[in-house]
Amino acid sequence: MRIGELAEKARTKPSTLRYYEERGLLQPPERTPAGYRSYGDETVQRLEFIDRARAAGLTLAQTAEILEVRDAGGSPCGHVRDLLDRRLVEIDERMDDLLEL
Repeated sequence: MRIGELAEKARTKPSTLRYYEERGLLQPPERTPAGYRSYGDETVQRLEFIDRARAAGLTLAQTAEILEVRDAGGSPCGHVRDLLDRRLVEIDERMDDLLEL
């Protein structure tokens, strides 16, 4: 599927997809003979994961780390757990700061 179709399925913009590709969150797609990006269905699932990671408060850099582990064939579960545990500590600290105000 081309970038516009993927953006529509993922409820995002083509510019976001290009940015994710630049940041290494998306693998560079194959190109058609005319030079258009051609994405597979698995990219939709990857974008859904990126959205869930962002909703959990993870940065794009942290999300990229998780995807790197997974792409290398490893199980990122422990890494994800550590990142989320650290995120919870940050949220607790932020809540304490807000309560002090």
